[in-house]
Amino acid sequence: MGVFIKYAAQLSLAFGLIGCSTTAPQSPLPPPLQSDPVSQDTLGTAESGVINRAPVSSSPPLISPPPILPPPVSPPSVSGPLRQPPNSVGAQNFQIAFSDYLPGWESADLRPAITAFARNCPIWDARDPQAVLMTEKAEFGDYAAWQALCNALPPAPYNDAAARWFFESYFLPSNLLTSDRLDGLLTGYYEPEIDVRARLDGEFSEPILAKPSGDKLRQQTRANIYRNQVDYKVLAYGRPIDVFFMQVQGSGRIRFANGAVQRAAYGGNNGYKYKSIGGVLIRRGELTREQASKQSIEDWMTRAGTTAARNLMNENPRYIYFGLEDIAPGEGPNGSMRAPLTAMGSMAIDPKSRPYGVPVWLETTLPQFSGDYRGQRQSLLVIAQDSGNAIKGAARGDLFFGSGDAAGELAGVMKHDVTMTHLLPRSLVTPQLGLR
Repeated sequence: MGVFIKYAAQLSLAFGLIGCSTTAPQSPLPPPLQSDPVSQDTLGTAESGVINRAPVSSSPPLISPPPILPPPVSPPSVSGPLRQPPNSVGAQNFQIAFSDYLPGWESADLRPAITAFARNCPIWDARDPQAVLMTEKAEFGDYAAWQALCNALPPAPYNDAAARWFFESYFLPSNLLTSDRLDGLLTGYYEPEIDVRARLDGEFSEPILAKPSGDKLRQQTRANIYRNQVDYKVLAYGRPIDVFFMQVQGSGRIRFANGAVQRAAYGGNNGYKYKSIGGVLIRRGELTREQASKQSIEDWMTRAGTTAARNLMNENPRYIYFGLEDIAPGEGPNGSMRAPLTAMGSMAIDPKSRPYGVPVWLETTLPQFSGDYRGQRQSLLVIAQDSGNAIKGAARGDLFFGSGDAAGELAGVMKHDVTMTHLLPRSLVTPQLGLR
């Protein structure tokens, strides 16, 4: 499990609604980018991919070959030099209309995705180029194929045109190889920001604890930890409901009375399995399945009072410990890949079903405002960079909405069907299409 582990990565789910690479011959790169970027915008208030049903090395194309289009227009201009370009990235003269295979591509904002992708590169740079991303999935190739793409990244900050040029020049949709795409469920999560105090202070009565060194202390139930909190190192105190839901998310920003903000990063857990308190309320008849959102559970706890809220939280024996970190501007918490997450550009996946770092095209419905359970149809490109206990199987994904209350309001109502398609390096796809 990674640094940012969510034992209940999706709000409605967490609170009870359920539960060998082939390289192409060397080919020249497209012309390098030159100058004048537009500053990156990571979507303001909001700080997985199709697994081919048969291995691409043994499956013939199942759909008609894509149209050959004229070369794309000159790439967008950006300032600064490119990194050392790769020797081979696939058939650069093979052009397709991405919108023919990825509905909504032409209007999607690709800046969060390229920002997230660039954050993969320091991790990939440390890998053996000949090692494969995923032993069971040969279609994802070796690290060399992906390191080459990092070397082709335009300089940051990224405007949308530069992002579009990068993905269209160096990737191809996996459904060029097979007509199958994966339909599944997409939920959402976020990084809370809560008020805390350095010392016990009235309503700020819930300790945020560091992971203890000894197993005996670490492996206590939630109720026992609370009763014996004097034995643990306290990092700060928050409101009980706030601290509980920050534990559900696995990380959070904590804001002290003097205005200082730090990240309470995931530091470990007590070894117990998560139990949904939303599920408890549903079984009691206190809430219906449709009502069991984060907001409705918070409302119930407020109405029921301190003792009842404490008893409800203790129904979940699992406990999360934290460590304090400084916050780099524009970066979310580290995901399981150990790359900082990007709002609306990072997604949690099941790493047993697909590898970290891969771009995934999502066709789904996204909430537009707080309480918007219906949402609006939208497509976006994200990078698989995180995992979560509730995210199991190739058909599940969990979208990172960002940090703070606004992101939480959207993540809390996100639960919609999704169609997922991988983007794979051209050097892996074009040989399967009979192209060089």
